[in-house]
Amino acid sequence: MKEKQAAERKEAGPKRFYVELNEYGWDQSEKFVKLFVTLEGVQNIDESDVVVNFTENSMNLNVNNFNGKDYVLVVNNLLHPIDIPKSYRKVKTGMVVVYLKKKLEGKHWACLTSIEKRLKDQSDAELKQCSENPSDALVNIMKKMYNQGDSKTKQMIAKAWTESQEKVHKGEYNPMEASLS
Repeated sequence: MKEKQAAERKEAGPKRFYVELNEYGWDQSEKFVKLFVTLEGVQNIDESDVVVNFTENSMNLNVNNFNGKDYVLVVNNLLHPIDIPKSYRKVKTGMVVVYLKKKLEGKHWACLTSIEKRLKDQSDAELKQCSENPSDALVNIMKKMYNQGDSKTKQMIAKAWTESQEKVHKGEYNPMEASLS
């Protein structure tokens, strides 16, 4: 039994790690939404190892056997439908570009996915509700920046908030006066 398992593992070759890609850039034109996935050296692998599967509302990029690993990027629930036969990918120096052909040419995509759109709309609605009170609006803007920011942004906001709270408690700082100036 052990010999059989060892033989099967040997036939399968070395085990590769699976890496989920979650960082990419995107842009759009009148006809296409383009996703830019940076992978240094990807231009050196066999083109057949870069595979994209499209559905009308999703995209799945697989970069197989790249530096001993399999890379995958899955984008589900696209904001609008795409034209599958006219969507494609290109391998360029240091990146893979995925071209999603818009089914509705000229339609502007505010976000890439419907989930992002829902979250953005919800966040905008919350900001609108608090816009009547300037200090509430300011606090909500800071919360939004904190929630969407990178680690440096979060650190700066937390530091500024802490310092302002310390001044308030010492009686040196009035947040209403600061927000009006």
